[in-house]
Amino acid sequence: MELNNLLKEIVKNITNFPLKDEKDILEFIEHEEWGIALETICSVIEQEDISVHKDIFSKIEETGIYMEMDKSVWEEISKQIR
Repeated sequence: MELNNLLKEIVKNITNFPLKDEKDILEFIEHEEWGIALETICSVIEQEDISVHKDIFSKIEETGIYMEMDKSVWEEISKQIR
């Protein structure tokens, strides 16, 4: 799994994602800080109350599982699947 591309694809496919946060996340990805990138994506979605398509949520979940992260990172945003 190519984490760089997958995380970039997730960010690019979320509508209404704040530009400043997107910039920060892309920087984390550039520096191979994939865990921080995914955590930030999830917290921004939650804090900004952004709707997420089920396909994007599946990619977030798949990425988190692949990186062996705690599911609590993405669990909360499941309420925002549209």
